[in-house]
Amino acid sequence: MRFLRWACVTLLAVWLLATTTEAFARRSGGSFSGRGGFRSSPTRSPSGSYRPSYGGGSNVIVMPGFGWGMGGYGIGGFGGMGSLLMLGMLGLAGFYVFRSFRNAARRSGGMQGAYGGHDDYDQDVRPDRAYVYKLQLALGRSARGLQDRLSKFAEEGDTSSESGLAALLSQTALELTREKDSIRYAGVLSEGPLPLSQGESRTNSLALAERSRFDVERVRSADGTVRKAAEVLPESAEVLEFIVVTVIVATRQPVGTWKEVTDHTQVESVITALGAVGPQELLGLEVIWTPADPTDSLTQNDLFASYPNLKSI
Repeated sequence: MRFLRWACVTLLAVWLLATTTEAFARRSGGSFSGRGGFRSSPTRSPSGSYRPSYGGGSNVIVMPGFGWGMGGYGIGGFGGMGSLLMLGMLGLAGFYVFRSFRNAARRSGGMQGAYGGHDDYDQDVRPDRAYVYKLQLALGRSARGLQDRLSKFAEEGDTSSESGLAALLSQTALELTREKDSIRYAGVLSEGPLPLSQGESRTNSLALAERSRFDVERVRSADGTVRKAAEVLPESAEVLEFIVVTVIVATRQPVGTWKEVTDHTQVESVITALGAVGPQELLGLEVIWTPADPTDSLTQNDLFASYPNLKSI
């Protein structure tokens, strides 16, 4: 009898595991991405070492070779003009020293808040650094139209160039803004500055973690190539309650330092900031959504189990 009892328990466990696996295997998703910006190498000298592009000319001050005698006349020979000239030189030197310190701070991101992201010193941001951002949103079923619109972006959008990726990012941000009232849960992550190789690896790992949450990728567009899965999934018995959209953006310069979002105003601010990233600043993009099939489901219990880091807003 004991053996029969254990056999029944084992069979029940196997059946439950198979049923659960089948339920999770029903999950579908879609994505589009590109990493074109990471392929652009930093400015380098002929020897192969890193050479930053300062864009503001030399910061070395070369003093005129007048000599202290000022051509034999002496400092006082100009009736005070020599002193004014020296003061002017010192002031000019001070200006260049200040600009040098400001450029150094700007390249490290320390003056982002003071000078913004689109001033004359943008060209001084080091080209071998990356900043990675991840915004994840769970929207109610009233936003189910996003499934078709994101699929259309994947099938028709240009993922082979930075300009195409920037356009896709802007379009995605616009769609999320239009559906802002449907956003129920949100999470945000920001990292950087990182070396370029580490920034690309981090972008890839974040994307892989999200894509692994579903088994059937209905549409996948990456670096100009589109793949579609023809597998037909059984219709879910559950009701579609949520759609999860994840936007991962890698940039050349900082966009923000968000740690969390707690209300719709903050979420909209993050969406707007990421959507405004231009092609010159964009290193990589990944947009992932699930479910992708209209007959697939994502319940609140599924959401809590699969996305425990999302916070209610």
